[in-house]
Amino acid sequence: MKLREWIRPAAVLLPLLLALGWRLWLRGVYYGWEESDYGNLAMIRGVLDGGFRHYDMNHMPGYYGLSALLLVLVDDTVVAARTVTLVGGMVAMALSLVLTLRLAGPLAALLSGLLLAFQPEFSLYSASSLREPVYAAFILGMLYALSRERMGWAGLCAAGAFLVRFDGMFIFTPLLLFHALGSGPRPSRVAWALAPLAGVILLWSSYTWVDHGTPFFWSHSVEVNVETGLGEEAESPLAWLARGAQVSGALLAGLLPSRIGWGPWAGLFLTLGTVAWRRHGLERTWVLLGVLMLGFWAAVGFIGQHSPDHNLYWKWLCPIVPVILPLGVSGLLRLSRRLGRLSGPLGALPGSGMVLVVMLLALWGSARETRRQVELSVQLYKPQLDLARWVEAEVPEDLPLLLDNIPACWIDRRPHRRALHSWFDVPGEGDPAAFAAWLRAERVGWVLWFVEDWTQAPVAAPFLAGGGSWRGEGVELVETQREDGYGWILYRVRRLDEGPGDG
Repeated sequence: MKLREWIRPAAVLLPLLLALGWRLWLRGVYYGWEESDYGNLAMIRGVLDGGFRHYDMNHMPGYYGLSALLLVLVDDTVVAARTVTLVGGMVAMALSLVLTLRLAGPLAALLSGLLLAFQPEFSLYSASSLREPVYAAFILGMLYALSRERMGWAGLCAAGAFLVRFDGMFIFTPLLLFHALGSGPRPSRVAWALAPLAGVILLWSSYTWVDHGTPFFWSHSVEVNVETGLGEEAESPLAWLARGAQVSGALLAGLLPSRIGWGPWAGLFLTLGTVAWRRHGLERTWVLLGVLMLGFWAAVGFIGQHSPDHNLYWKWLCPIVPVILPLGVSGLLRLSRRLGRLSGPLGALPGSGMVLVVMLLALWGSARETRRQVELSVQLYKPQLDLARWVEAEVPEDLPLLLDNIPACWIDRRPHRRALHSWFDVPGEGDPAAFAAWLRAERVGWVLWFVEDWTQAPVAAPFLAGGGSWRGEGVELVETQREDGYGWILYRVRRLDEGPGDG
């Protein structure tokens, strides 16, 4: 094969190999985005133990079902979850680069691949046990099928994406309809595109009606995200609108360029401004997909109104990155060529220099942000993982524990005989006597208390906030470990009528 013939496949394969190596290395130093990384392990195990019949309504069955299938083969939940996530991220990147190669050529594919290999959210979360990279793989699969005018396959990929994240139906439905009608009013194309998605939505709604008591599978998730945002703090409708616009603006003009680089961010808007909207094809559909995904991301910020620096936006951004980054790079290269035509005999220099500077700045920004998120995971989540491993190694399995969040989810990743209680199981809502009686009745040996209200620990036992020791009727709790960054205290429980407790 001649050198020229190697250029196109190399523009895809070299970034993929670089990305794979980087993600495998990140596995050893990154401890997760949040509790979800570990909660997913417990849910995957639960799907397998439940015979693939029971799924959490808020989290959808796709990622957990795929991981549980692999778990049957490998018998290690961590390996199964991370493998499915890694494969999802690599497939999403491969499809993104293949489409970029077709749309804008090998240089655009190579530069996009370098940025995608190291982009913080896309790389870190592909090295974890989150479902967003799998969601991205289905999205890019849908786009690839549309580029080949395979409407049925596009509909199946959209259905797969819905089974990973249900909010995708608000993006895929208009996109599939737009593309299906793009070459003329042909009802058969619309039917092939939308039937798989509509069928899966109906099936999932029927399942949640039977298993969870409601066909409105989106209701609880939407309610939680709205309630935990800041929108309810607004004093008037106008203040609410202003707050929503502020959050959306901060996401699109602050968080987004900080994550993909200011150059690709500017190139993205160049692409949006120059696309031929009247010409049916890959570019128009791709740009529309980017607009819909970014618009939905900004709309979630507008309605939920979490603080713009909330890490939920990082996770929601992850599947958008492989869609919009190539569009940004394509816009930059288009600008570079235009500068070249305007600059005379040395025309290539200004444009090439601009692209080089933009790439270096974007890669430098990715390295800094990746390091920050890795350090954050080490500070907040590694101590809880270390605690869970200590419990497994040192605490007798027949001793009941009041254990929640990451430690409990880590222990639940595999079958065990431990009795694990959650703070939501504790009665009394702050009554010391009821709490002490419950500890005695359940013979709890260790208590892990959390600062955050959403864990329910401060509601059930506010008197444990000070650490040290606490004595109730018949029991004494003594602090043995604590971590103030995330905010937790581990207490050993001693029954006063029996002397020192086990564990």
